[in-house]
Amino acid sequence: MARVLLGWELGANRGHSVRLARLASALRAAGHEVSFALQRIDSFAPDTVHEDSVWQAPVTPRFLISTARPVAAPPVSMADVLARVGMDDPALIAAMIRGWERLFDAIRPDVVLGDFAPFLHLAARGRVPMIAIGTGYSLPPAQLRAFPGFIEATQGSDEGPLLAAVNSALKQVGRAPLDAVPAIWSADRAIPATLAELDPYAAHRGDDYASPLDPGFDARAGGGEEVFVYAPERMSAQAPIWPALAASGLKVRVHLARAGADLQAELARFGFIVEPDPLPFTLIAQRSRLLVSHGGHGFVSAGLQAGLPQVVVHFDLEKLLHGLAVARAGVGGHASLGTLDRERFGADLAAMHRDEALASRARALAEEIRARGQPPLDPLVLDAVAALS
Repeated sequence: MARVLLGWELGANRGHSVRLARLASALRAAGHEVSFALQRIDSFAPDTVHEDSVWQAPVTPRFLISTARPVAAPPVSMADVLARVGMDDPALIAAMIRGWERLFDAIRPDVVLGDFAPFLHLAARGRVPMIAIGTGYSLPPAQLRAFPGFIEATQGSDEGPLLAAVNSALKQVGRAPLDAVPAIWSADRAIPATLAELDPYAAHRGDDYASPLDPGFDARAGGGEEVFVYAPERMSAQAPIWPALAASGLKVRVHLARAGADLQAELARFGFIVEPDPLPFTLIAQRSRLLVSHGGHGFVSAGLQAGLPQVVVHFDLEKLLHGLAVARAGVGGHASLGTLDRERFGADLAAMHRDEALASRARALAEEIRARGQPPLDPLVLDAVAALS
């Protein structure tokens, strides 16, 4: 059996930890030894990791306030994202690669699995067999010659300086150069787990998607009338979304991750039903007519496959892309958290709640998605580990 290292670098959503925890369970059940190297070592409860070793992954200094650099404009391509996290700095890149190499020396993995982990890809290249997993956004096709702009008529950072920086770092650590920046994501096996509707690289990728949802997911819209709101833990009681939701006059049920008692009480004052713990999506689908979220990939995917219209209130590039995808599919809309207009949002939400054509389109798209029969991620990863170890 193989010793498998699961690594995660970028992205702050619960989806990364949920996906890795599920894969670790499947790997353990198959007899493999599992170790984690995580951006956030607090992302798993002790009973989730069992006897597995948990290491702090190398963290790019650009995540530290003292070394972060000001940016002139929001990112519009993966090249912009890479520049922000330090892929424009040869010394930083080389240091991150060496950090991962020291973990390899300590853990001695037979196979490495990376989830949104570009520095880990560079470190594993030519040293350890690599499996890449992720969403459409976080797992770009490695064969691209350049990253396209995510938003129509936009162009990201010049990739020439990025490629020069990466290749300078690779030379420092004794590795062969890359031909193009997207080749950072080269892997022995790449397994995107997403829906084509949510993949910003769908035009550059085949149809070999794994399902982004748990095996056996079968939640379906059940005729409920509630608005279910899933908000990230960073959302405070002063966020503009709460009065905007209240302005809709609809019955609203809220789950806010890690909300304390004071915050729950504040939300209850708006008239919302507050759920302190995560709910099964089958129950959400039965109760709800409309979903509102910050646009996390797993939740949006579940809503699409369950057949529920949804609104994405986004605050970063990936969530904006999910909101645009929902609108493009004709099953919802999106709004920016930073510019939310309370009265307009409330009125639009109430109109969407009444819209029978919208609900019908969401159910029809769900039937189409279910008919594709995308395979679950877990057995694909197990097959890849067996083949590479």
